[in-house]
Formats: sequence, C-alpha cells, structure tokens
Amino acid sequence: MNIVIGTAVVVLWLGCLALLLCSKHQRLLKKPLSKEASTLSFATSFMLSIWLLMAEYNLVAASLMVLVFTLAIWLSQVLLLGHVKLKLAPFSCVNLAFWLAVAQLGGQHVV
Repeated sequence: MNIVIGTAVVVLWLGCLALLLCSKHQRLLKKPLSKEASTLSFATSFMLSIWLLMAEYNLVAASLMVLVFTLAIWLSQVLLLGHVKLKLAPFSCVNLAFWLAVAQLGGQHVV
C-alpha cells in the first residue's frame, strides 16, 4: 500500500470520527464533543488529506478522492453504529482496519 494514501485515509477517518462524535445522537461517548472543535478538526483533516494526496495525484483528482472517501467513511460509520453495539475503541479499530484495507485494495489503481 502506498504510505501517502494510507496516511490520507487515516487522517480523513479521524476527522470524520470527530464530526460523528459531536452529534447528540451518537452513543460512543457519554457527552458529545464540542461542535466547533469537531468541525475545525474535520475541516483540517479534509484539507490535509487533499494536500497529502496531491503528492500522487493532481488537485482535481485528489479533491474528488477525498470527497468520495468522506461520504463513504460517514456511511460506513453510521451503518456500523446502527447494526453493532460497540464501545469507542472496538468501533474505531474495526472501522479503521476496514478503511485501510479499502485503501490497500483500491489505492492508486482506482483513479
């Protein structure tokens, strides 16, 4: 797996998780995170992922990849939370391992 793509996926996944944890409907934490801090961390991770992917791809391709990854990561997080009752650590490990596998299987051969 290309280390740049793996790093971009992990950074983006952390930003998406932060945004998920600020929702009042999440059940992983007793109290939701601050909306301002979560939104800032998501925006930072989004831009950092684009910047990391620009080492391999042009700006348009990197931006589209990050957008698609973001939507798919949110979907996988919500589906996993809806069907499996997990705590934060096992949920994070399962979902992050899934996304690293997706990056390894598709990676640079998809775009």
